[in-house]
Amino acid sequence: MLGSSRSLSAEAAELALRPDSKPPAYKYARSHRILEVCALAVSSSLTVLTAALVVNRTQPSGLWLAALSCFGGLCIADFMSGLVHWSADTYGSPTMPIFGGFVRTFREHHADQVDITRHDFIETNGDVSIFSVPVHIGLLCFVQNPYALACMLGVFAGSYTNSQIHKWAHSGERPWFVRLLQRTRCVLSPGHHAHHHSGPHLTNYCITTGWMNPVLDSTRFFRMLEWLLLRVGIQRTT
Repeated sequence: MLGSSRSLSAEAAELALRPDSKPPAYKYARSHRILEVCALAVSSSLTVLTAALVVNRTQPSGLWLAALSCFGGLCIADFMSGLVHWSADTYGSPTMPIFGGFVRTFREHHADQVDITRHDFIETNGDVSIFSVPVHIGLLCFVQNPYALACMLGVFAGSYTNSQIHKWAHSGERPWFVRLLQRTRCVLSPGHHAHHHSGPHLTNYCITTGWMNPVLDSTRFFRMLEWLLLRVGIQRTT
């Protein structure tokens, strides 16, 4: 690691939790599942509403700009997925208050990559909607510009489907349209994502489309971010 005497690769090679360090199994409460179902219903409605607002407020001559804005939003969603993934892989502890469960989920995924494929649709996507819906609602209260709304559409469409796309990247059996999307790199492909799970888990953090990975990895974005955080006293925990 930049600025540290420890080897970054050696640290990250032990990223997956040791069996004796894992907390007790997560208890999936019925109340939480109900909350997930409600959040998924609201997120779907908000996505449709945002798309309708974009279509209603965009002049025909501006459709190309709206499409470009939506593409930009998808890139932002991909970047955000990488930022969240990197932070959970690199900092914090599975036993820490509040965010411990979040960190645990990412790190146990390195030890058992296919566990995500055992989750049903609600469990896979519910938590993302729970955290994203309030932000989506808040932005809709203030954003009026059609191109900003189109960008929002890309951001939240990517965010809401992030976990499902990640699950598909680890699934052996996938619908034909998913395989088509993966082959055309519209969404994260198994081959692309495999680079993250090979070696010390230091690259290819973005797990929505994967479009931002070449840019972030070639510029060493996350290594420089770790260096900056180290300068203010925040050290890696892996």
